[in-house]
Amino acid sequence: MSEITARQIADVFEEIAPIESGNPKDELGFVYGNPDSPVTGIACMWKADASSIERAVQLGADMLIVHEGLFLRLHESPWYSAPAREEDILPNKLRRELLEKHGFVVYRSHSNWDALPVDGVVDQAANALGIEGLNVHAVDKYVKVHELKRPMSVSALAGHAKAGLGMPWVLVFGDEKREIKRFAFLVGGFGGNQPHMPQRAAEMGAEALIFGEMSEMLVIAALECGTPVIVTFHSASEIPALKRQAEMLRERFPGLKVEHVDSGALAFGARSL
Repeated sequence: MSEITARQIADVFEEIAPIESGNPKDELGFVYGNPDSPVTGIACMWKADASSIERAVQLGADMLIVHEGLFLRLHESPWYSAPAREEDILPNKLRRELLEKHGFVVYRSHSNWDALPVDGVVDQAANALGIEGLNVHAVDKYVKVHELKRPMSVSALAGHAKAGLGMPWVLVFGDEKREIKRFAFLVGGFGGNQPHMPQRAAEMGAEALIFGEMSEMLVIAALECGTPVIVTFHSASEIPALKRQAEMLRERFPGLKVEHVDSGALAFGARSL
């Protein structure tokens, strides 16, 4: 295969998940490095932290396709003394040093991959649960209520989430013995940053909710709406779609090495004490 640039890879990528299909205010596209750089290997990952970047180096990648933002933002707070300059944020410094040293170019795909039918985050998260005969009961933008072929307990649904997402544990709030027929998976940060999404899911017919991210306030709101809550992890709920992303790019670029690279807090190891 002749030399291919990051920009050419992005052109093909955007045929699959056009930037305009994402949220207009979202950060999408190239966020670091030279888009005209030649690429010999691609690493698809949820978050480019220092450890995941090092794993990409070991795999021989020189282009990263990330889901979450590359750097931590400056944050002024009346509650503590935060770093005053971007260069004083230690994780940013570590990441930037690695990216610079190894000549990476970084492309961000976020809401456009969330929104992608079948292969995107919302559908792949539900698919990862391994429940046969799921049907879509209702849809509202990034929320889907799924209908089970036959009723199951909240506890059994939690078991599917734990096994399917590779979680060491999940949290369950509410009646775990309750038999339900419909549920919604609020993927990624939706269980933590979308205050009224639990209510909307309940209005659409969800009888239980799976959260990717947990805000205790939203858990309480969901329980007040009558829906038990199963809590997983932000990264765990989105990684199935990023593994699929790597598969799709391998098919389109057979001459390149394309790998999914583990990232997120669980990649550092987790245990319950």
